[in-house]
Amino acid sequence: MSNVKKYCPNCGAVIEEGKPFCSQCGQKTNEQAAPPPPSSTTSTPPVAPANMPPEQKRGAAEHLTTGYNIAIGNPLVFLPAVLSGIISLLVGTLNTTLGANSVMILQLVSALVSFVLGFASTDMSRDAYNKQPLDLGQSVGYVLKRFIPFLIAAIIGALLSITIILIPVVSLTFIIMVIDETGIGDAFSKAFKVITADLGDIIIVLIVSIVGLFITGYIPYISTLVYSALNVVIGLAFIDIYINYKNS
Repeated sequence: MSNVKKYCPNCGAVIEEGKPFCSQCGQKTNEQAAPPPPSSTTSTPPVAPANMPPEQKRGAAEHLTTGYNIAIGNPLVFLPAVLSGIISLLVGTLNTTLGANSVMILQLVSALVSFVLGFASTDMSRDAYNKQPLDLGQSVGYVLKRFIPFLIAAIIGALLSITIILIPVVSLTFIIMVIDETGIGDAFSKAFKVITADLGDIIIVLIVSIVGLFITGYIPYISTLVYSALNVVIGLAFIDIYINYKNS
């Protein structure tokens, strides 16, 4: 039996004899081409190659493309947005046939349902991004469990959105609350850091959203549904921006 040690060409770990994969990093190995250990008089363990690059930062176009591809590959992710759009259309139709008190109650119920579906959409987008099964009922249940923090965040977000310039901060705050399972203060702080680091990309994604709103406004009957679907892609792009920020 040979006493010559084999080393992983990817991470430098010792390869157990006869093993086709590195037990440390999973790299498929070729024992015949395995490099020798670094020459040294000490017992310093082998280290990973210095030329392994860190994850590259993606641009706005790549964030949008990633969001689009994930959404198209997981069409169920559109369900909360589509349901919310349908509810808005029905409420708009019924408003013309009901009395003032009924309209007020209907609008309140519609707003609450759309609020829950909005955060459920973010939760399902997170699952789609992480390649997890999508379940609307499970996502709605998750939102209901965190209803009060999400409601407070939505109220604060509505107030901040009046300034317009803080709209991306609000959007990222909601996303971070879901992705990191964190509170409002922590999510708000992280959102500012992301915007500081990726302001250019975020502005471009927002411009795409605004242009999309303008264009879909000319689509008869289903403009609300189409823009709701576009917002899913925009939300996924924001998720990609945040994940890329964390990993870069």
